[in-house]
Amino acid sequence: MRVPPPPTRRQFLQGTALATMALAAGVRANAQPAYPGQPIRLVVPFSPGGAVDIYSRIMSPELSKELGQTIIVENRPGASGNIGAELVKRAAPDGYTLLVGNIAILGINPVVYKNNPIDPLADLAPITKTVNVNYVLVVNPQVPARTAAELIAYAKANPGKLTYGSSGTGSMQQMAAELFQSRTGTKLLHVPYKGTGALVGDLVAGHVDMIFADQGSMMQQVNAGKLVVLGVCGLTRRPEYPDIPTIAEAANLPGFEAVAWQGLAGPAGLPAPIVDRLNQAFNKIQAEPAIKARLAEAGLTTDAGTPEAFRQYIGDELKKWRKVATDIGISVE
Repeated sequence: MRVPPPPTRRQFLQGTALATMALAAGVRANAQPAYPGQPIRLVVPFSPGGAVDIYSRIMSPELSKELGQTIIVENRPGASGNIGAELVKRAAPDGYTLLVGNIAILGINPVVYKNNPIDPLADLAPITKTVNVNYVLVVNPQVPARTAAELIAYAKANPGKLTYGSSGTGSMQQMAAELFQSRTGTKLLHVPYKGTGALVGDLVAGHVDMIFADQGSMMQQVNAGKLVVLGVCGLTRRPEYPDIPTIAEAANLPGFEAVAWQGLAGPAGLPAPIVDRLNQAFNKIQAEPAIKARLAEAGLTTDAGTPEAFRQYIGDELKKWRKVATDIGISVE
């Protein structure tokens, strides 16, 4: 058999160049397109008008500029947020369907629902904690109380007469009210709704007496004279409403605190580069003074951090609220 001569230096170099070009072409063919390459859905698992919806609509125009894509805010209410969360859980992990979650979905539902469909740490990819949500206690003007202390006195004299609304059994709104009852020795009647929108309408109309809910949606009604605020639920007064006392001070309940939070997540398996891109975009926008001010007006205090820190935070919240749910005895089928 005739053995072919070895390639010349020129032939070797030409062959090497062709092989390199073919390899590069193959890499380009298999490479993922730059993210984002299409519109992004922000799934809001609650009705319009609540804190999650308000946050999403403040952020979406700025996110569109930062990411160079259309941002679609899509409300998918129901089941205390689980319907929207399941939609994201089942979505492709490509970064185009994201969950604007909150304490209910990521911290409370998993510990109060016996067959909760979402495991936040297994079914979702935490991206970043976004804001803390300031809560207030408000009542319909027909309620004969203008301070938290007067409300407690009236509730004790009329056990079971006052009704409080919530966006669903096991929601943060209910947990705050149950904590209030536990600390004050009062008995209130719970009226659950499927979302905040219808609840606010009934509260204004006097079909429900009171609610513990986010400052952003409630203070609009208070400022319009349709509801009366009795106190803020944090440990300190809010700088934007310095004349409104905390419930802790107004009702002599040291340490009383009921605040919520929000965070962004995607489907499990979301690639790390996409997680990091979204984390950086949200944290950058929230650091802008104008955006911080708008969020503050809505009762939202900006937060930030890494995906890993948010995952740890969710884990800690699950432990905390599991204890609260057990102590109160809340369990939802």
